[in-house]
Amino acid sequence: MRYVTFSIVLLSILLGACDRAGDICVITVGDACITRQGYRDRLERFAEESMINSEDVLQEMKPVVAGNIVEEQLILQYAGRGFVTVTDQEVDIAMKGLMQGMNQEDLNALLTEEYRSLSDMKNFIRTRLLIDRTVEKAVKKEIAVPAEKIQQYYQEHLAEFYRPSSVELYHVFVRDKYQAKEALVMLRSGVSLEQVVMHCSESKDNKDSGFMGIFAKGELPREVEDVVFSIPERRYSEIIETQRGFHIFYVAKRTKPGTLPLVEAADQIRDELEGELFEEKYSEFIDELKKEYTVEVKWDEINSISVKE
Repeated sequence: MRYVTFSIVLLSILLGACDRAGDICVITVGDACITRQGYRDRLERFAEESMINSEDVLQEMKPVVAGNIVEEQLILQYAGRGFVTVTDQEVDIAMKGLMQGMNQEDLNALLTEEYRSLSDMKNFIRTRLLIDRTVEKAVKKEIAVPAEKIQQYYQEHLAEFYRPSSVELYHVFVRDKYQAKEALVMLRSGVSLEQVVMHCSESKDNKDSGFMGIFAKGELPREVEDVVFSIPERRYSEIIETQRGFHIFYVAKRTKPGTLPLVEAADQIRDELEGELFEEKYSEFIDELKKEYTVEVKWDEINSISVKE
């Protein structure tokens, strides 16, 4: 999603943009100017967050960064006409939420890595709130998927909702066979799985419960799958030897293969259809803004910018 993409890489863009003596505008959107240095800062942050080290790859991504900046500035211009506002109180509440639980060391690290100062952080939050609220008002509020559309999608894509049989699986894992026998005796004598896991298990994952996960048929090694899909719910397996060591499996729950009913698939379908509608309406929104505001991108200047400058 384009909007999500530029939200993730948003660097604090101040209304009015960056005014630096001698620094030309490489992107102009309405009355907003993004300078060469402003674009370079943004490109550098994009490279860091995307873990791009290659100048050639970064060169190819410059249109993406420029497009993100243009879209953000278009939205901010739209918001600046009075359609959307963000109060100081709302910014303060968001700031408190962001900083909750931080000590001074954490705050200093955040300011070093993400923002230049508390004022920079505050401007970022205000800008983010303004963009999110504008998109919510101008695009998202118009999105609604009727029940008949959900049902139609379900009927036309039944194969997407087929689910193979699955098991909710727990285990006790040890490397010594004699310790495995001791664990199995404890389990069959009524000691709880949690107690046996804490006492015996060498697995580092979910050591307090032994929870492995929920697995569909075909996702586990054959020697494990043959066992766990053959024992009833709420039963322990025998000791199973694998390359790693010895396991005792516990099947807490199992499901039969079949197609999800519409009532269970509806939320997934709604999210997918709403996502498609959002993309469509968001593109229309940006296209309309481009008709209202002059957009100029100096590609020769942008293509000459390097994060190694």
